[in-house]
Amino acid sequence: MNLRRLSFSLLVTATLMAGCSAPSKPPQVVDATGSTQAASVDALLSQAQNERPIRAAELKLQAAQLLVQQGERNRAEQVLATIDTRILPPTLAFEIAKLRAGESMDQQRAADALRYLDRQRFSALPAPQQAELSQLRADAWLAQDDRIAASRELITSSLLAEDDTERQRYHDQIWQLLQAVSDASLRQALQSDNNYHEQGWFELAEMMRASSDLPSRETALERWRQLWQAHPVLILPPAGLMGLQQSGEMIQARRIAVVLPLTGELAQPANAILDGIRAAQAVQSRQGLVPVQLSLIDSNQYSSADDIVQVARQQGADMIIGPLDQALVAQFSNQPERELPVLALNPAPNGPSTPWQLELSSEHEARMVAKQALAEGRRNILLITPAAEWGDRVQAVMREELSAGGGRVVGTLRYQAGGSYDEQIARLMLTDQSKQREQQLRQLLQHRLEFQERARQDADAILLTALPDAARLIKSMLDYHYAADLPVYATSHLYPGYPDANRDLDLNSITFCDLPWILEPPSDAHQALKAEGKDTLSRFGRLYALGVDAINLYPWLDQLQSAPGAFLQAETGMLSIDANRRVQRILSCTRFVDGVPAPVPSSRP
Repeated sequence: MNLRRLSFSLLVTATLMAGCSAPSKPPQVVDATGSTQAASVDALLSQAQNERPIRAAELKLQAAQLLVQQGERNRAEQVLATIDTRILPPTLAFEIAKLRAGESMDQQRAADALRYLDRQRFSALPAPQQAELSQLRADAWLAQDDRIAASRELITSSLLAEDDTERQRYHDQIWQLLQAVSDASLRQALQSDNNYHEQGWFELAEMMRASSDLPSRETALERWRQLWQAHPVLILPPAGLMGLQQSGEMIQARRIAVVLPLTGELAQPANAILDGIRAAQAVQSRQGLVPVQLSLIDSNQYSSADDIVQVARQQGADMIIGPLDQALVAQFSNQPERELPVLALNPAPNGPSTPWQLELSSEHEARMVAKQALAEGRRNILLITPAAEWGDRVQAVMREELSAGGGRVVGTLRYQAGGSYDEQIARLMLTDQSKQREQQLRQLLQHRLEFQERARQDADAILLTALPDAARLIKSMLDYHYAADLPVYATSHLYPGYPDANRDLDLNSITFCDLPWILEPPSDAHQALKAEGKDTLSRFGRLYALGVDAINLYPWLDQLQSAPGAFLQAETGMLSIDANRRVQRILSCTRFVDGVPAPVPSSRP
């Protein structure tokens, strides 16, 4: 987060700033005759020579302001340097100091700005100007990349603010700034000689940083609240600090209707999801919690969402998890009014009653690998996806994400699984054209040539979606066609869930993203299902993770919806909710080393 050169007036987004009243401003210094505004700088300076010190300072300030407007910053500084501010009223001296500091607010001259804006020199200023002074000093500290010092200044400003709107603006700035402080700097600040308000802010930042997701953040906030009952944050919590005075509340349910196709061709995956729900509830029981009661509804027995809602209410349900069938999910979205909260397990179209949606789609992974490539500086991308409807969906999402992030697609391959990978990769990498040029030159010159084939030079990464066997062959052909050094980012389809070093050596150096359920140390629910003999690591086994997350996620849906930036660390990823009530998942990413995925540090709370 590059905050170094930004003014604090830009640190809070336009949304937060909308409707905020500006800080009170000091009286403006103007010429009583009203004529000097149009006068030249030289005329103002000439007049100042014949005036008493205070009036002379006013005229020189006006001249310097004109010089700044004209871009003559060095001359403006020369004029201001001739003013002896020690004999001036504090408000006038402050106006001069502000102009000088404004010309010094870069990393090299920020120390000069702090000298001009000496706090002791301006201790007699009224409260609004004291608050502005601290804001300007915060700018100077930030120019020197000292976020702790800048936050101290803003804390002072917040205590001097005249109304809650202005104070809220300062609180938002302080919190955003403390999020950018390094762990080491925050620990050092906590051990400093702080006043009550500073220590409260620093301890809050430290507690929240140690809490990885929404539930643990709620616990940390409650612990902090008990320690800091008189702190201003409790009255005006900063934006992004969820859990204090926010609109979302935990969803309380005594009974949940689980709506799944318990019979028919989807009965097996439905029962895997149900097994995951029950495993999570068993863990809750061992932790001393009382799990919610479940009512099972076979969605294959009903043709409409209205019928399902009616049955759920008759069974005393307070909420619905499901359905899985996309047609039924769409019906729930199109209901005129949602009688019960619904967490659907497939995407829903936007409608009058759009449910929350938690699902395991390839589109999530496509976005994730595209973001991973962009985050590592890759901008010119080749796409390799299967020649199938689901592969086209993945490719479309990759294109969209790359375009949004400033990348571009320079080539694509919709590979045919039954075709020659050698020929297909040669066409993608343009080595077939290189070979053709060699043959044409030999025919033209009629003698042997020293000729080196080469791959295309316009790409700096590849995004790949392929099942394991295809992925191994594709990577081998990429290496053969001079693309061994081109980074490859892949969806989880290439990894069956079990390490196999002998077979997967060809996948070395590929970065891929998958569920924490697959890549991170197993959770209690995962271990319980594995002890029952469940195949938890296969692609089918990912449905267990979906069930675990569904039952663990539902209490937090309202809070995640009302607190942008809040998340839940879960089995299927780091979960948050977008504006369309769809659960977004940030996956774990790793790289094949010696034929196996490299270990991923656990992100579980």
